[in-house]
Amino acid sequence: MSPALALFLQDVTWADRLQLFRWAVLAALLAGLVCPLVGCFLFVRRTSFYGITLPQFATAGVVFGFVVLPIWISWVGLGELSADEALADVHAALNYHLAWAAAFTFGGLGLLVWLGRSGGSEIGRVAAAFAIANAATYLFGRMAPGGKAFVDELIAGEILGVGLHQLEVLAVLYGLVLALLALFHRDLLTVSFDRESARVLGKRVASFELLLTALTGLTVSVGTMIFGPTLLFGLLVVPPLAARPLASSMRGYYLASVALGLFSVVGGVVASFELDLPLGAAVVGVAALGLLTGPIRAVLRRRTTT
Repeated sequence: MSPALALFLQDVTWADRLQLFRWAVLAALLAGLVCPLVGCFLFVRRTSFYGITLPQFATAGVVFGFVVLPIWISWVGLGELSADEALADVHAALNYHLAWAAAFTFGGLGLLVWLGRSGGSEIGRVAAAFAIANAATYLFGRMAPGGKAFVDELIAGEILGVGLHQLEVLAVLYGLVLALLALFHRDLLTVSFDRESARVLGKRVASFELLLTALTGLTVSVGTMIFGPTLLFGLLVVPPLAARPLASSMRGYYLASVALGLFSVVGGVVASFELDLPLGAAVVGVAALGLLTGPIRAVLRRRTTT
């Protein structure tokens, strides 16, 4: 949060703050609902590290879009926008940047899946992919004309500038993700737990794996463009991890993950406004507190049994 904005918020009531930044808060709440659910399936499939690596691929794609933006406008065009207008107003070129985020996300996801078929260490592949995507993000940032300021905000998680158009895009696409997860969650869960057993049961394993891959890529590419990788890292991984000791069923696991995700967003909004912190990073910080629920519960259980 900029010093000027922090000084301004000191003299503004909470009602005015929520009114002023309502689109950003609503978008963050939507992410707190959807991202932990997608993260649950990543944990069930034992691919939770994808929740860290894929947002970095998406970030690299967004930044690469800035690198090629002047060439793109000269050769292809971008509506009625000039290069200066597109660089000055990221919201105006939202669909363009979303396309690059999606291209890099699905490209990175496809590469990880393809490499996974050759065997070897899954953790090693994902770690190497994260290192490469992270380096590419900074290299592209240095090459991008006028894009460095946006890159810095994207990585820091400064999302208070989210507007109505971005919220509408997020609501439509995340609504689609949520609807498909609800419609096919039993099949997706069966395939994620044990693909061989799912095949014996007559499930269309390849189709449902492709669907889950598409939903993961869509969640990451759209969310990274709007929120940045920090918030996506946190909400995809931390609430599902914190919820595992609290749940005795998959339904409970879903509910606990979503509850922790929404709690993290609400607490992050309060911490961001009161302590002058970037909203994305503040949400992840509050989410990290959820990791204490398991150890605290274990200690209380031991005390009651002794």
